[in-house]
Amino acid sequence: MKIINRPGLVIHQIPDGPLQTNAYWLDTGTVSCLVDPILDPKNRPEGASRLGLILATHGHYDHIGRCDDWRALDPVKLGIHGDEAGYLTDARLNGSAYYGTAAEHYPAEILLHDQQVIQLDSKTSLLVIHTPGHTPGGICILVLVDQQAQALLTGDTLFAGTVGRVDLPGGQAAQLMTSLDRLVRISEIHGQDLPVLPGHGPATTLRAEMRDNPFLTGKARFK
Repeated sequence: MKIINRPGLVIHQIPDGPLQTNAYWLDTGTVSCLVDPILDPKNRPEGASRLGLILATHGHYDHIGRCDDWRALDPVKLGIHGDEAGYLTDARLNGSAYYGTAAEHYPAEILLHDQQVIQLDSKTSLLVIHTPGHTPGGICILVLVDQQAQALLTGDTLFAGTVGRVDLPGGQAAQLMTSLDRLVRISEIHGQDLPVLPGHGPATTLRAEMRDNPFLTGKARFK
């Protein structure tokens, strides 16, 4: 489904994998980026531009499960935050040893860091925002065209109406609350109507989450 369709940027939201994780295909018209490579290559959007980059918001099996398939098909590199690198090669850390068939993947070619800017083409860039809490190296990705924010991809940090769990290895409630504060501050720069595209479930906006999400309004806290 085309969830963003603007001049110079189309973003497809494509649920796939055992937990129907949202993979996102960002297409500038000249190059594409796949965010969270759980997407089966046969579900690649029709007519998409060449794949130039793969990014993972974090290293859980339901977000990275097809990363080796994509790298086998295309001469493309995978980026993940440096604190998350070990999840690719460790079935215990990525959860596949407990929740599915144990899977270990090739290491990432790119180790990301907070505030890193990735230039997809002359107009489109991706800002890496380190948002630990669900996992130590979880990230969100701010998509900009001509320096104007178009969408915020939040992985398992922020969902419509709730947030990522913190009871898995590496999870930490206090870190996640700090990460949520960072996302709220994005609204002060880029506006509350910025689309939020989470790793599971429907899209939302920063405005809706700041108004209704109990973890952002202070009505809910981790036990």
